Amino acid sequence: MGQRAMTPRHLFLILLFVAGLPRCEPPEPAARPAAAAPVAPVDVATQGAATTDQGDNGSQEYALGVDADSYDDVDPAAVTDFKSTLEPYGSWTDDPTYGTVWSPSPDSVGEGFSPYVSGGHWAYDEDWVWVSDYSWGWAPFHYGRWLWIEGRGWAWVPGRVYRGAWVTWGVDDGYGYVGWSPLAPQFFWFGGVAVARPYPYAMRWSYCARAEVFSPVVATRIMAGPAATRVALTVHPMAFTGAARVGYGPSPERLGYKPSQIPHPTGAGAEGVLRARQYAHPSTAQALGASRPAAAASSRSWSRPSGSPPSSAPRPAEGPSRAPTPGGPARLPSAQPRAAPPEAARPGSQPPARAAPAPAPRPEPPAHFTPAHRRK
Repeated sequence: MGQRAMTPRHLFLILLFVAGLPRCEPPEPAARPAAAAPVAPVDVATQGAATTDQGDNGSQEYALGVDADSYDDVDPAAVTDFKSTLEPYGSWTDDPTYGTVWSPSPDSVGEGFSPYVSGGHWAYDEDWVWVSDYSWGWAPFHYGRWLWIEGRGWAWVPGRVYRGAWVTWGVDDGYGYVGWSPLAPQFFWFGGVAVARPYPYAMRWSYCARAEVFSPVVATRIMAGPAATRVALTVHPMAFTGAARVGYGPSPERLGYKPSQIPHPTGAGAEGVLRARQYAHPSTAQALGASRPAAAASSRSWSRPSGSPPSSAPRPAEGPSRAPTPGGPARLPSAQPRAAPPEAARPGSQPPARAAPAPAPRPEPPAHFTPAHRRK
């Protein structure tokens, strides 16, 4: 068949069909974002630069991120700043096992002395504060740590960070009884150098009823004998959030005290607490005869033994953890808040004795001690 010629009618229909098709046009390009304003360069000279203080004693440098108006706990000033205060009331000794320690004389504290029990009372000022009756008590009860040494008694290991009291606390499930113990040292001093404590140290607990904890003569309210044993079986060290452990105690309100019943430091005791707080900051401590903070101590990075607390930490949540040894020493709590309880010991028993190497003319760290600033 031959092809049919296109008529005008066919051409009209084709044009009508094409005109009815939708138009396909490219999309409009997206609007270009406005150019960002240039960022001003940061002047590192004014942002976190190391502080240099020129004074009569020469320059003083501080590491980045370190509070210039504070001391490190292992600052060598800890060994020298308190010597003149404590020397008339006891003796400084270079112990071959525990390094440089200070022991109060019986004439100064009497028989049966126990830190945070004898010659003072508890008060509360944002945290528990030990208010000492001793004129020199502002130093060893707010700085450093106490430990029991066989054949010597209680001895104080210097430290340079302030706290209201360097103790650990415990309560029973009903908050009817309270217990506390001096915190174990984190380090010892040998030749003016702080070295990490290489082993756990036994702790000695004191207990009293919650209604007696604020007694002005709390030493006469401490439980002893079978009563202390029964209470010790129910009292648990305070539980802490995280791995850090410091000496925060239960809130007085949780113990049943109204705000008007909570005592605060007053009188001569308040003056001692104020002096202790002033000694915590170089800006106020130097006017009282304290040393400048050592730059090496400020920038030093030293390793703590496992389970040892730092000098400061967030306030922990309250609650029971595990029981201290009844009526006497308990092993240093581990970093885990729910470790197995330690073995029981008789009430009033002494911490186990440790063999000490023979004394030398100048004390040197034992072989298993590593200088804190040299550990990596």
